Amino acid sequence: MPMAIDAMYKAFSLLSSGDSYVPVRFVTKLPSGKLLMLFKPAYVENDHRVSVKIIIQREKSGILGIPLIQGAVMVIDSETGELLSVMDGEYLTALRTGAASGLATRFFARKDAQTLALFGCGAQGTTQVEAITCERDIKKVLVFDRNSDRACSFLEEMKEKLNVDMVYCKDTSMLMEADIICTATDSTRPLFRMEEVKKGTHINAIGSFQPHMQELDPYLIRDAKVYVDTADACLKESGDFIKARLEGIIDDYPIVGEIGDYCLNKIIGRESEDEITIFKSVGVAIQDYSVATDIYNFSLTKGFGYEMNLFE
Repeated sequence: MPMAIDAMYKAFSLLSSGDSYVPVRFVTKLPSGKLLMLFKPAYVENDHRVSVKIIIQREKSGILGIPLIQGAVMVIDSETGELLSVMDGEYLTALRTGAASGLATRFFARKDAQTLALFGCGAQGTTQVEAITCERDIKKVLVFDRNSDRACSFLEEMKEKLNVDMVYCKDTSMLMEADIICTATDSTRPLFRMEEVKKGTHINAIGSFQPHMQELDPYLIRDAKVYVDTADACLKESGDFIKARLEGIIDDYPIVGEIGDYCLNKIIGRESEDEITIFKSVGVAIQDYSVATDIYNFSLTKGFGYEMNLFE
């Protein structure tokens, strides 16, 4: 995870500097409506590499033992067209998404943050917690999920990995304790109200990547200092922004800028301990590129064979 967080610094810098080519992702849904398919390429000329991620996402969970998100990431030589590597898209997506929140936490969360609130206990939730605990000295994690069985399993799994106090919350009455909030859900309405968030909190919002989805209170977006992974995609695709604009609560550009702009020292970060900061992400292919090419390059330096597994 620390290596993946550093890879996100590279990814967002490449994106905001214009040193990468990242076409608009292609998203389509099967006529049955059961599967959503995403095709996401990225290219960095100086590296002579291309990555392509193909993701398949079910619209409904509930199939025991089969992940909601599946797919593959391919690394390609941009000069010869050779396919260099194929990687597990499910794990890599969760890894790089968590790492992006880790980088945003490094930049924008208060240094003394000790309590994390997590909404959503899927694969994305696991890497969110892993990344945040890399960047801050977290003592307690408040866990929110509509499925109590999944939440309990998640708590047991994370207790084995991390030496932190894990608490399952059935409502948002304890949310005011949180210094950092991560939302990783498919919710179609806000998960909590602005009044339930204390001053100085940092929020990583990684769900709501389609117009009908929504995790954040529109008034939070209006009043907080908001950063995004990629401005065009977030403002056009995320229901967090689309719904808030339709309600007349925010204007057309309610953000400070992209996190890559902060990496390049083009915009300011947190200016006081009382500010609420938000990192909103819909995911961008350069994240997959940076992690996948780092893994591939690492495999070459270590001399691993084609069946190596860095994730065990």
